[in-house]
Amino acid sequence: MSVPQGQGEEESQPSPEPGSGDPTESGRIAELEAELAKLNANYLRLAADFENYRRRKSQEGEEQARYGAVALLQALLPGLDNLARAVSHIPAEATDGLAEGLRLTVKQLEDALASQGIRRIASVGAPFDPRLHDAVLTVPAGGVSPGTVVAELAPGYQIHDRVVRPAQVSVAETAPDPTPRKGAGSRHSSRSESEDPSAERSVN
Repeated sequence: MSVPQGQGEEESQPSPEPGSGDPTESGRIAELEAELAKLNANYLRLAADFENYRRRKSQEGEEQARYGAVALLQALLPGLDNLARAVSHIPAEATDGLAEGLRLTVKQLEDALASQGIRRIASVGAPFDPRLHDAVLTVPAGGVSPGTVVAELAPGYQIHDRVVRPAQVSVAETAPDPTPRKGAGSRHSSRSESEDPSAERSVN
């Protein structure tokens, strides 16, 4: 049986291997690799942005839970100050229902604030701390060390480690430095000698 002309020649020709030098196919592969690298870079950037966003929102949530009562505390402080001021004017020996009720109300409010991490700043007898105290005036030291808080004019409060309102205080003033400035005495002596007429006569 005779073989059709040309059929044997087609079967005997080897098939081209992929990437065996076809410039069109090589260029397409390079384009795909470049596009894949670009998509991968975009993915990494988006993943980093999302991680930063997640971390920031988590931190904001923690701060809100920890310091969320600041605005409410600032709104309540004037009323609490007035109530505490009223209690301070009640005689210590008063034991009637009104006096005891006011004292108990102040204590309950302070306990409620303490349960939320809000506490009153220690002032009287403590060293002056500009982070916690606002020095309204200074007074003679008397029997206390200079720089000591001697009176509290308005209480201060802080929530956890953040100061909501510094305490307004009076502070024992620091004694002036008795040490004369260097060179002051020598200038005074030289001026006195130059202005002393007897010194001039003795020279003549």
